[in-house]
Amino acid sequence: MSLPAGARSILDAAASLFSRTGFDAVSLSEIASRAGVCKANIFHHFDSKEALYLDVMREACKGHAEFAEQLLLQPLSSTEKLLRLVEFEFHDMFENEARTQLIFREVLNAGSGKGREIAENIFQRNCDAVIALFQEGVDRGEFRPELDPGIAAWMLGASEMMFFQNRNILSRTPGMGNATVPAEYAVKIVKTLLHGLLPDNAASVAVDAAQFQRKPT
Repeated sequence: MSLPAGARSILDAAASLFSRTGFDAVSLSEIASRAGVCKANIFHHFDSKEALYLDVMREACKGHAEFAEQLLLQPLSSTEKLLRLVEFEFHDMFENEARTQLIFREVLNAGSGKGREIAENIFQRNCDAVIALFQEGVDRGEFRPELDPGIAAWMLGASEMMFFQNRNILSRTPGMGNATVPAEYAVKIVKTLLHGLLPDNAASVAVDAAQFQRKPT
């Protein structure tokens, strides 16, 4: 959705400030000052501070949701889709670190009333798309029939969050090797999710084949 220039500057300013200190610590006066507008101008575009925050969160999350939804429509194996999704998410996280911190703050604070509203109105779209990807793999017979798509989606998200937040620690952790590189970590996550702990090399073969078949984008 295209926004008027004034609304765009307010949204960008709010995103920058919210990502640093969170919702409660940021005032509308600070947002107006950062955006170069008067405080009253904020209410011309947004009904309230809460409405502005929801729009900031919605915009922060929409790229992931749109990518995952489009990925579901592609004529690719479920393994290839999963690998592409994880690689996209890591690229997006590190390209937009402030926005990522904002999203993670809300994920970790979802017990608040505001957090629940964000989870129900914004995060759910993202979760639904990832769950659908895992469900597709089950339905196609590419993933184990007993796989729980919801649990798999949350495991994937949690592992990505831990990598983003703790990558400096990982680089000093014995045994991690090249898993400290986002692209390598992405492959290892997918192999672990698909292969689990059982002595079966089917998942490794599938991921390796998906990597080999990928066309440069």
